[in-house]
Amino acid sequence: MKGIDISEWQENVNYSKLKEQGIEFAIIRLGYGKQINQKDSMFETHFEGLKNAGIKVGAYLYSYAYVKEGAKLEAENTLKILKGKQFDLPIFYDMEESKQALLGKEVLTEMANEWCRILKNAGYKAGIYANLNWFKNYLNPYEIKAEGNYIWLALWNNDENPNVQFPVDFWQYSSKGKLDGIQSFVDLDKCYSQDFAHPLENKKSNEDLAIEVIQGLWGNGQERKDRLTKAGYNYNEIQKIVNYRLLGNKKSNYDLATEVIQGLWGNGQDRKNRLTKAGYNYNEIQKIVNERLK
Repeated sequence: MKGIDISEWQENVNYSKLKEQGIEFAIIRLGYGKQINQKDSMFETHFEGLKNAGIKVGAYLYSYAYVKEGAKLEAENTLKILKGKQFDLPIFYDMEESKQALLGKEVLTEMANEWCRILKNAGYKAGIYANLNWFKNYLNPYEIKAEGNYIWLALWNNDENPNVQFPVDFWQYSSKGKLDGIQSFVDLDKCYSQDFAHPLENKKSNEDLAIEVIQGLWGNGQERKDRLTKAGYNYNEIQKIVNYRLLGNKKSNYDLATEVIQGLWGNGQDRKNRLTKAGYNYNEIQKIVNERLK
């Protein structure tokens, strides 16, 4: 699915011409930071114009948060700007501010997931936007995906696909796009997520399918690839999740028990859901927690 992302830098847009050129979605900058007066000056105009043209709409907020509490405040500001509007695509948290990198991967990933959690609790789909350097060094895309959030990758190259090791839902592949209806350069994007690119009923998420693959429900080798592809799913993206769950960067149950006691995985059913979704054995981890707290 072909798309663009736009902000106040794109004015006097002819939205109907975009539709005629095959643009199916657009992600609008809604603003930046934690103050309502930091709303993008073209957000309302872009939203109305795209909706009227029949183009699917998502949005993003540029982050300046330097502490976890700041991410919460930015999420609250996001909800104020979005109030009363219906979106077809996720709302993204744009994380690329250089000073944020000093916080480190663990803290930044927690901030990303916390922002998304607040948006999802309000009824929106949520995700994280960043470039490849950030997803490699300052964010953990697997933990972000394990929380049920979407990945929007900025990687400007001439390849047909992003060709990275982690799952990608949206790909910003150029910042120098030229389209009739927009006078300036515009960012160009592709959507790979089956939640939006192939809106068929009863489609399962890649995360759910990865669990089924691990359970042996889709066969092995070429048979697995053929069956998933024939069913309309992206085999490569699903296999990446499977490989990570089985092989990559797994923490020990003892380390996870420590994190549970520190409150990093929530409580009750929320804790169970999050650990299970991340591919861990909740019962084994909870046993260790219970032993330590006796």
